[in-house]
Amino acid sequence: MKKRLLLLLGLFVCPFLFSQILTINSSASVSIASGSSISLGGLEIAPSDTYVISGVNNVSRSSAAVTSGGNSSVSRVFSSSALLSGFAGALVFHYIDGELNGISESELVFELQADDGSWTSYEGSVDAGENTISYTFNEAVAFKAVTASASEARLTVEVISSAGIGILVYPNPTADRIYIQADNITRAELFDLMGRKVRSTNQDQIDLSDMQKGSFVLQITTENNKTQSFKIIKQ
Repeated sequence: MKKRLLLLLGLFVCPFLFSQILTINSSASVSIASGSSISLGGLEIAPSDTYVISGVNNVSRSSAAVTSGGNSSVSRVFSSSALLSGFAGALVFHYIDGELNGISESELVFELQADDGSWTSYEGSVDAGENTISYTFNEAVAFKAVTASASEARLTVEVISSAGIGILVYPNPTADRIYIQADNITRAELFDLMGRKVRSTNQDQIDLSDMQKGSFVLQITTENNKTQSFKIIKQ
């Protein structure tokens, strides 16, 4: 069984579902040692190095799904009142079948919300038997909320429209893939900011998981020779 360590200094853990589950006062902190983990009402945090949550913060769990661009998350969302920054390690998101909102477990992806309200998706490991989705962050991330959604209906959707032609590209920013929804795509090309082509496809998705973080330009051409270009951020 995984070792779990929780050092509580002047904090309160609430047992009620879909409510506040952790309160940290201004002079208090929670320290989670490397190799240990803490579970906050179904969100398990296992840092790769000692991780400290300090200062005034409240962590809560809600049964209200997040909606964005017509897409919806599962009906379980963890939120913190202050940004959790500099985290590297594993997050394990527990759910129950009744919270899936019709989403197939095989399609679940992690969703992390940044301080500016934007969401970034991560293709985690789903264990349908244990009702969990997990992801290991090898590089530090910062987030204020955690949930899960469907890989084909993620929470960050950018809608591009030109001359009556609509193209949906999501998620943006992304940590791994971008998906393209448009009629009659003939070519999608990704360029770095030096103008060098780094990806090209006629499919409806592009895998960026092996690319470095940064900004890119995606150019999409349809059968009527209409071309649209816009910025993609790889996180």
